Amino acid sequence: MHLDIKEGNTLEKKTCEPILDYMNGQLSDMDKKRFEKHLTGCEECRNELDEWQRLMQDLPFASEPIEPPIGMKERILGNVFTEEPAAEPAKKAARENNWLKPMLAAALFLSLLGNVYAVVNSGSQKNTATEQVNAIDKVEKAVSLKASDHIQSNAKALMIKNDTSLELVVHADKLDKMKGKEVYQVWLLEKGKPYRAGSFVPNDSGEGGVVFKLDSFRSHKWDTIAITLEPDEKSQTPKGNILLSKPL
Repeated sequence: MHLDIKEGNTLEKKTCEPILDYMNGQLSDMDKKRFEKHLTGCEECRNELDEWQRLMQDLPFASEPIEPPIGMKERILGNVFTEEPAAEPAKKAARENNWLKPMLAAALFLSLLGNVYAVVNSGSQKNTATEQVNAIDKVEKAVSLKASDHIQSNAKALMIKNDTSLELVVHADKLDKMKGKEVYQVWLLEKGKPYRAGSFVPNDSGEGGVVFKLDSFRSHKWDTIAITLEPDEKSQTPKGNILLSKPL
């Protein structure tokens, strides 16, 4: 099945891209002035910047203390989600609300600091943290998905990379309740061809998300991310309408 999603104006897309670099203070003076000028005429960028800033303000209150496991990602994200194996992407569903904001906040925190690693308390754990400092995670891409007509849902997606892994992290809210075995399915598109990138079931508050390993898809050049509502978790191609999407 071919999904036809318009990618919009390329120049506008490029101008909209450096939000994280702007927040991180990584833009040159010229690029900073150019982006601030762009902000005055781009409501979408202003709204997205406001969302990220509010998320960062909540960061100190977002996460609960958790014993850090081995691995840079797990230590930085506080082990607040369960990973979804690439071999069975549709069988893990995120049903709890608690991990969503901490997960996104921590992921953005990584991109803003660039050199963050979790501090462990004593003994051999300190040595482990030092040995693993080279595996620092980097947020390669962060986008807000655009809702289709008559859809009130919101979603954000991040691609997180380190020396050994590449993962897609998706968080959505204001999702409608589902019927029966329905699931929300995330798709990554390359030249219109959809690839499954994890499914999830929202909680009673309409929030849900998924973490999907992209290690076996490193050679792909993704151009779009989309979310559909599928009759069950077995859909190999989209059967439902596109609810949210964004060119990458």
